[in-house]
Amino acid sequence: MNRKAAVVVFCLMLLSGAIGATNAFASDRRREHDGGDERSHADRAISLDEAVARAERQYKARAVRAEEKRHGDRIEYRIRLLGEDGRVFEVRVDAESGRED
Repeated sequence: MNRKAAVVVFCLMLLSGAIGATNAFASDRRREHDGGDERSHADRAISLDEAVARAERQYKARAVRAEEKRHGDRIEYRIRLLGEDGRVFEVRVDAESGRED
């Protein structure tokens, strides 16, 4: 009986640790979405999806990767494109102005 009790206690400890970790992760994600110390989406002239669509149209290419990079309070989108000729190249777009860097 002692062994069963130990196993039950161990499982409860694991479960409580998993719940705590999940709550901490959710709290971090909420902070990111609530603005926290990061700039909100309202400060952006263009979203990442819009930047990708514009780049694909402008260069007649297909986006193979897109990411958001932060430089202090400045946000830049980096979009990697695959051209019709098979060449891969990168376009950088300023999120606040929507202009290509």
